[in-house]
Amino acid sequence: MKKIFLLLFLLTCVGGFLRFYHLTSNPPSLNIDEVAYGYDAYSILKTGRDQYGNFLPLFFKSVGDYKNPILIYSMVPSIYLFGLNEFSVRFSSALAGTLSIPLLYFLISSVLKKKKIALLGSMLITISPWHIYYSRFASDHLMGLFFLIIGAWFFQKMLDQGKLWWILSAFFLSISVYTYHSQRVFIPLFVLADC
Repeated sequence: MKKIFLLLFLLTCVGGFLRFYHLTSNPPSLNIDEVAYGYDAYSILKTGRDQYGNFLPLFFKSVGDYKNPILIYSMVPSIYLFGLNEFSVRFSSALAGTLSIPLLYFLISSVLKKKKIALLGSMLITISPWHIYYSRFASDHLMGLFFLIIGAWFFQKMLDQGKLWWILSAFFLSISVYTYHSQRVFIPLFVLADC
């Protein structure tokens, strides 16, 4: 058991390195969505309002679309700590990508009850080019996946260990709905399929 957790810790460290190393220079600059996310998060930090003057909005109006709130609100602490810069805008996605590695282990382990397969899943997400790429810039769909993994893990614990876990599962699955648009379709189908 200790060996598995040591390997999981090492995988998380490697995954963190792959997601945080030269975070501000690769990709080389903020894209337009990252700029909009960062500006709204900075505005929330300083005034409690978005760029249009709405107080703590549930959806953020942007240029030609509406942005989900979770990624923007998750940037507020990093902007407070590190200032308004590329690192602070990308920090929450890189952190969520790194933490997804051990969380995926716990999810797979609780569903399949096989620790070696769960460790293999964590290893694959550690080096997954898709996951590394989307962890390295402000990405609402990566945040959606992060909260989906946590919510699904607690949902499985609810099925295995009793109804007490439903509160945590419902909380994280609800947060996931406010991170990325496709989660609004997937989460209800996921819950209905498993009930």
